[in-house]
Amino acid sequence: MFVEPSHRRRGIGQALMAKMLHDDQAHGSRCSVLMATHAGALLYPRMGYERIGTLLIFGPKSRTLS
Repeated sequence: MFVEPSHRRRGIGQALMAKMLHDDQAHGSRCSVLMATHAGALLYPRMGYERIGTLLIFGPKSRTLS
């Protein structure tokens, strides 16, 4: 989910998230795995979710060609 910077902080992301989670429940989903950037993850507690773990993903450092 992406909200243009000029439209952020207006409740659009929260409204989209609420609709997606409601649709999941309506189709029988009983749990969700939610992944987000740090900024996006700040939305989840406002939607009634609590953190039960943190996933760290690592990759090789980018290399510059000389």
